[in-house]
Amino acid sequence: MKQLSVVICNYNKKNYILKCIESVLKSSFKNLDIYVVDNASIDESVQAIRQNFNGKLTLIENIKNLGGSGGFNTGLKEVLKKDYKYILLLDNDVILDREAISNLYDLLEDNSDIAAAGSKLYSMTNPKQIQELGAKIDFSKFYIEPFYKGYIDDGMLPEIIECDYVSACSMMVRADAIKKIGIMDEANFIYWDDIEWGYRFKMAGYRVVSYSRSIAWHNMGVSHKTNTFGTYYFWRNRVYFFTKYCNSEQIKKFSLKLFDEIFQALYSCNYIGKYSSIRTIIRAVDDALNGVRGKTKKNRIMKLEKIPSKFNDVVENKHNILIINNSELKVLRDVINRIKFLNENARVTIAIDNVDKLMGQFENLDILNVGNIRNLDEYDCVLRTCHHIFDERYNIDDRLVYVDRFFNIIESDKDREYVKNYDNSYDMLKNIWYPVLLDKILELRQTFED
Repeated sequence: MKQLSVVICNYNKKNYILKCIESVLKSSFKNLDIYVVDNASIDESVQAIRQNFNGKLTLIENIKNLGGSGGFNTGLKEVLKKDYKYILLLDNDVILDREAISNLYDLLEDNSDIAAAGSKLYSMTNPKQIQELGAKIDFSKFYIEPFYKGYIDDGMLPEIIECDYVSACSMMVRADAIKKIGIMDEANFIYWDDIEWGYRFKMAGYRVVSYSRSIAWHNMGVSHKTNTFGTYYFWRNRVYFFTKYCNSEQIKKFSLKLFDEIFQALYSCNYIGKYSSIRTIIRAVDDALNGVRGKTKKNRIMKLEKIPSKFNDVVENKHNILIINNSELKVLRDVINRIKFLNENARVTIAIDNVDKLMGQFENLDILNVGNIRNLDEYDCVLRTCHHIFDERYNIDDRLVYVDRFFNIIESDKDREYVKNYDNSYDMLKNIWYPVLLDKILELRQTFED
């Protein structure tokens, strides 16, 4: 009997799944069986898998798309009938380093208290940029905090990082631990399924870690969204998760945080014209609080409006750009990459409070201490990165263009005037809608306690 089963979930990614399987077969670790679960693909994935790997794996065909959690669960249910010691979960758009499986296997062999270990995930399009290296669940901000996201690997990262969850893109799990806590919550359909699973492992007393010596490359492929698919599931499942797992002292803080975020999204989307996004968010939250789960109805997923980018207009023809960084590194990197894509000859300078934080992260760019900037007039565009533009509303400097992780900007007098009205609109809607939201969250919470 083999020690390890590899479960790969696929949906309509024929070219990627073939490369993923090939990388498993080329692995230095040979004591394994491969199971591919296809979620009713219509792109001839099944035919291609049979043609290229007949006899080398077990192919399981779902008759309908069960999402990431349902697809993985189909494979988990099958392999748990047997005596595998470990199970490796892989997304179809992952390519493994030759030693990735061996290193995860050795780690779990040497640490019986680890239930799940995740690979260091690099971006497929930028092979040295870290996409994910595990994450923690932040019960003060009610969000997830990925470790080293957007960092260029300088070879100095910790070998083992304690996490609250690791991505199912490339995750090795101890079979006995699954038998103890159960398989994924299939009702998530997609997103937050591996997060919730990791949290259950932790609550059962196991460790969850990311392991830098296990390397994989992940395509991800969500940069050109055409609809609100990801928006719906991420919001719905996040609301459900925190309503379920917050303790009694945290639940009202979460309710207020959720209202703040809904309003911020509403106010922002209304100004930009992204009406599909805010309608989807409201429906996602409503579904979460009414216990609506699983694959959603089609009317919840909406086509995104085509809106010209104001950010592009601001930077496209500028030659000397200063970026004052007040955001996480991933936002800064995304802003720089967008500038270079639009204007490859632009000279970009970064200003930050602690220059050491960015050492080795941005080659060929000048990095200055903010205190050393004497004259903003030397630059024909000065950007200030931030988590969200409305977080900056109390200290707006008319000389700066503010840009956040969504590429929303504050640049014109009209923008600044809209931002100044934020608090008045917030207070009005909070007085009306926040009590309703809180009641709904407490009602859902009561169902868990019952």
